[in-house]
Amino acid sequence: ICSDKTGTLTEGKMTMVHMWAGGVKYDVSGKGFDPTQGKITRAEDGADAGNDVGVKSTLLAGVLCCNTTIVQEVDEATKEKLWKPKGNSSEAPIVVAASKVGWQTEDMKTEYPRVIEVPFSSSRKMMLT
Repeated sequence: ICSDKTGTLTEGKMTMVHMWAGGVKYDVSGKGFDPTQGKITRAEDGADAGNDVGVKSTLLAGVLCCNTTIVQEVDEATKEKLWKPKGNSSEAPIVVAASKVGWQTEDMKTEYPRVIEVPFSSSRKMMLT
């Protein structure tokens, strides 16, 4: 479930801050779309959850459904390197969180090739992969 708070969805700046897997709540830390910052921890005790089977399997399933990638670009004005999503802004937080546990979208395309994709349809209100 993606929810919009104060324009984050409409501005394309949504990030993942919590996730649930196997009945357990997890916190996702970091800043923006940078997959190298932050980590996933158990909300209950703050323990690192980057290798929890529930977290990894949930994010693997999520990232395999995404077409979005995260790329590092240089801001022309500031010359600062920034991570930016290419694709659907609601998929970007899933791709960033998956990167935090080692699932890189480019590797996933090779290891788990997509057999078929049925594009999003407003009448079906879903996309199939």
